[in-house]
Amino acid sequence: MNQDDYGRRSHSWKKLRKRVLQQSDVCWLCGQSGSDTVDHIIPRSIDLSAAENMDNLRPAHRSCNSARGNRTPAAVENLRASRNW
Repeated sequence: MNQDDYGRRSHSWKKLRKRVLQQSDVCWLCGQSGSDTVDHIIPRSIDLSAAENMDNLRPAHRSCNSARGNRTPAAVENLRASRNW
C-alpha cells in the first residue's frame, strides 16, 4: 500500500473512522469527550502499513489531532506536559 492508495476519502477509511468513533468519543490526547476525528497512534508518515489497523486508531478532537501532528506517542507525553489542552 502506498500513500496514494490510502486516504481520508477512501471507503475503507470512512468505515474505520465510523467504527472508532462509535466505540468512544473521548479524545485520547486530552481525555475530553466530543472527538470528531480519528488519530493514528503511530503516524502514517512513520508506518503506513499500520494505517488501517484498528489497534493503531484512537478518537481525537480535530484541534488536538492537529496540534499533535506526526509526533510519536512518546513525544505526545512531552506535548501534554508543555501545553494546556
